[in-house]
Amino acid sequence: MRDRDDPGQWHGAHIVDEQELSFSSDGQAKKRARRRQNIVFSVMALLVIAILVGAVLVFNGTIKLGAEPAAVESPGPSEAEIENPNCPAIDFKYQTPAEVEIRVLNTTSIPGLAGDTAKALEKRGFKISSLTSGWKSLSGTAGAVIAGPDGYAQAFTVQRQIPGIVFIYDETKWGSRVDLALGEKFEGLVKERKLDTSDGKLVCAK
Repeated sequence: MRDRDDPGQWHGAHIVDEQELSFSSDGQAKKRARRRQNIVFSVMALLVIAILVGAVLVFNGTIKLGAEPAAVESPGPSEAEIENPNCPAIDFKYQTPAEVEIRVLNTTSIPGLAGDTAKALEKRGFKISSLTSGWKSLSGTAGAVIAGPDGYAQAFTVQRQIPGIVFIYDETKWGSRVDLALGEKFEGLVKERKLDTSDGKLVCAK
């Protein structure tokens, strides 16, 4: 007598019942849900990275937000336009003090002269890079402001602060930072209410 046929078999093949179909459908749905979650998380991660990169670029100035800024006016003629670099016979513009960096030198035996002058200049917004002594004797003078090819306008701005100081050109001096060498006849800064901020020429050493 033939054994009773297995209801789960059909000609040797397994018949998938409703419960198995439901389990298979649930498994596929879970896989699809996981794929969607992975895609969402990946997109969110990329957005976060893009925002962080953008913030860094804005912070360091690589990307500027808003309207395109107006062109910054050059502080003065380029070196190629200056016929006599030791004492240019052209006008320079008075610079914003915050854009002028100064190293203050005391060439006298008066203690604290460089420090006191640096504090007075800082109150007017100038940047003081360092204080030192020496350079060379400026006896009989109020002092000198020393600058290189890129520091004419900065030197002119500093010269307007102190009566009687002269400009000395140093072709080896790199950048726009200037040196302010204080001499024995230095008596302090010009009073701010008397400060002349109009364009003008450098007063050079003779």
